[in-house]
Amino acid sequence: MRAHIIYFNFLQPDGNGMSIGGIQTYITNLIPVLRDCGYEVSIYQRSINNFHQDLEGYDVYGIGHPKNGCPEVAAAILEKALTHIDAHHDLLIYGCESCITRKVPYPTIAIQHGISWDIAQEECSPLRYFRHYVGKCYLAWKTNQRVNKVDRLVCVDYNFVNWHRAITPYAKTKHIVIPNFAAIPPTLPAKNNDSIRIIFARRFFPYRGTRLFAHVATRLLQEYPNLFITIAGSGPDAAFMHEQLRGIKNVAFITYNSQNSLTIHQDQDIAVIPTQGSEGTSLSLLEAMAAGCDVVCTNVGGMTNIVLDGYNGLMTSTDEEAVYDALRRLIDNPSLRTTLQHRAYDTVKEAFSIDRWAQKWTEVIKSTQNEAVK
Repeated sequence: MRAHIIYFNFLQPDGNGMSIGGIQTYITNLIPVLRDCGYEVSIYQRSINNFHQDLEGYDVYGIGHPKNGCPEVAAAILEKALTHIDAHHDLLIYGCESCITRKVPYPTIAIQHGISWDIAQEECSPLRYFRHYVGKCYLAWKTNQRVNKVDRLVCVDYNFVNWHRAITPYAKTKHIVIPNFAAIPPTLPAKNNDSIRIIFARRFFPYRGTRLFAHVATRLLQEYPNLFITIAGSGPDAAFMHEQLRGIKNVAFITYNSQNSLTIHQDQDIAVIPTQGSEGTSLSLLEAMAAGCDVVCTNVGGMTNIVLDGYNGLMTSTDEEAVYDALRRLIDNPSLRTTLQHRAYDTVKEAFSIDRWAQKWTEVIKSTQNEAVK
């Protein structure tokens, strides 16, 4: 038996090295679960030129195409995968719902990583706002059309399920919610009480809160001399963040591999996830909580399925003043920090561990196998 996974950018377009992102991390962790269920694994993606990489325990096929992330690319990748599928034994998995192009006569599962069209529109003219609104409606409509073409839709949060249920009362696709996950240290990591350390570990895009946090960090560092801030990651907004924080003491910029996320959080006190939109059950949020960090996050997407404000973290609106006030509250209240850190760690350990995630995926895979046999 073989599981065929379709995703646009698993490896780099030239086939050399892994692309960086949450979906790539998700697929990497799904591979051993599939293998434990008896499947060999093949991954199909867009590439500059055709390639075949025989990696440790799975194959990656690159399908040469000049475009990236469009329906034509998804269709070309699917056609390549279909040439390898055994209709009686194999399984087709879409690494994200945007890869779905048409219904096929094989057992199919798609992964829905969260609503992506919820980023607030900046102030603009009525005509531009109307165009933006129509564009969001079109994206939502296209998503609905795609997910009705698969047998099972594994959703990382309830935000998408509730939206889809509201607009499609008789949805043909079966929803299965499997929240994202984090590896769990055996004990709560100890923290250094001599200073307060805050980390922002995200891809550097404005919708991930880079600009909001850069402004907040500037204010906090001027007020608290014992505060240290680590900004971890890379992306197109890096130049803005460097310029905003240039010449300010107690700021460190670092880069890291996604598999080391837990490690870089373990000596931090507070993690900030100030996302403006397009967020499922955030891996960054869960990894920070597993590492025993207090978390300040915004009330966006699947993060509302993880944090109970004031119980295991602080949740704010998506504006600068709210994030600033929440961070000051934690900085000024050591006992609150300690309480929330313990509860954050326990939350992930009990409800969002990678073992729990793997168990739920195993159940989905085996139930799909059983229905295929029937």
